[in-house]
Amino acid sequence: MVVLLASACAGGDGDATGTLTVTTAKTVTVTTTTGKTPAPTPATTAGTSTGGTPPTRPRLPFPLPPDGTLPVAAFNAYMESVDEPWERDLAALTDAFVDAAASDVTQRSFQATSSGASASASLTLGGLLDDSVRARRYELELESRGDGTWTIAAATWSQRCQEGRGHQTFLPRPCL
Repeated sequence: MVVLLASACAGGDGDATGTLTVTTAKTVTVTTTTGKTPAPTPATTAGTSTGGTPPTRPRLPFPLPPDGTLPVAAFNAYMESVDEPWERDLAALTDAFVDAAASDVTQRSFQATSSGASASASLTLGGLLDDSVRARRYELELESRGDGTWTIAAATWSQRCQEGRGHQTFLPRPCL
């Protein structure tokens, strides 16, 4: 069992602190229909980083790359420089990579499958505050480092548009 301690700024009004308990399993599915889930950050997790000031976690590029691929090298280098509990948990690692805590969503669905040496994770964010995009999906292929932590081998994004605003299947294309 892995216990993560996380805190997040609550709209600038103060800090919200909570404990998330995660039990490891072969396949995990989590669905939340309201609210935001804070993603752990170096300054707020129970783990330790090397050196004095924690390194800054890389963010996804905006706009997202049109070919659907997401860069992973900078995030993997960041993970090498810290020792955080979320590096051992597929859901928390996916949230950290996507920066899901910064997303204003009303729905989130996570699914992961692990074979031990490798894993795949999918995070779908729905109810976005966007009049064009209905949902965005992030898919990650991960490899075990052998010490209980993971590295991201590849990552992609896709999105589904609102009715009348473009494609209704998940594709890495803009909505109208």
